Amino acid sequence: MKRRIKGMVVALAVVLMFAFAAPAFAETVYYNGSAVSWDHGRTAAVYSFSDVQTSGYEHSATANTTFSGWKSPGVQAHAQQLVGVTAATAYWNCR
Repeated sequence: MKRRIKGMVVALAVVLMFAFAAPAFAETVYYNGSAVSWDHGRTAAVYSFSDVQTSGYEHSATANTTFSGWKSPGVQAHAQQLVGVTAATAYWNCR
């Protein structure tokens, strides 16, 4: 009986681990030939996020409809929004 319970607990832990795993992407994108670091995806499987950083331009991040505001060069722009099971969209912008 103990062995069966232990197996069920391990199986449940594995299922929960994958249920909350969410893809995240790190990319280098370019604005006027300058590299921009952009991370985006989901966290805890229910939040959309976007992180942007560059050293030469003001920049912003948007996750679904949440805007980070314009950040100075070298300061990370972060946006996060609860989206549940709906689509997660992320954007970056520089000026």
